[in-house]
Amino acid sequence: GMDGGNRFRNRILARLSSENGSVLSRLRAMDLPLGKVLREPESEDRNVYFVEEGMASATAISSLGMSIEVGLIGRDGVVGIGSILGHRGLPHHVIMQVGGSGYSLPTDLFRAEFVKSAPVMQAVHDFVYAQLAQAAQTAWGNRVQATWPRRARWLLTTSDIVESNRLDLTQEFLAQMIGAERSSATIAAGLLKRAGMIDYRRGQVEIVSRPMLEDAACECYGMLRREFAKILS
Repeated sequence: GMDGGNRFRNRILARLSSENGSVLSRLRAMDLPLGKVLREPESEDRNVYFVEEGMASATAISSLGMSIEVGLIGRDGVVGIGSILGHRGLPHHVIMQVGGSGYSLPTDLFRAEFVKSAPVMQAVHDFVYAQLAQAAQTAWGNRVQATWPRRARWLLTTSDIVESNRLDLTQEFLAQMIGAERSSATIAAGLLKRAGMIDYRRGQVEIVSRPMLEDAACECYGMLRREFAKILS
């Protein structure tokens, strides 16, 4: 549903009204294909990005080159949150994980609008809070869970964000997301497939049985989903 009656699917952009004319006139529509890098670690965010379709993923990369996902960003959010809040960006790499489309906007322009428009500010704050909830849950899950419940949770969360049961994903990418070696990630995907929860072929994952996948994902997925529903209602 559209909040505010404008044409945007992105929840933050949907809060803009005719009073935000400076932002509306400068938004640049763009394709956001799979693999497109939206920000490099430690870089200045000259632009922020609003996803309309698809999903971006923020990963933290260690000095040894290990990467672990720290946040999923869909149409509820914005890429470049650090800069909007007045901080130089975190050492995160943000890349499109499920291809789609969206808009870019000069960061300083959005920051100026953010501090003076209450509805826009509230939408940004909701997103920041949702990201904190997601990060806490992910940290907890990664500490206590085996690979396949984490995999199940990740697939469900991604499916929720892109609003589809079909996901175009590579094995390498799936392994990276849950911080697993490719072999253990493949075994986990195989378990879920054999159990009839997902189907997997040529880089496309389809969720076949959501109830079974939710059972496999441990209670943290349900907790997080309820929390998100409250935050983003």
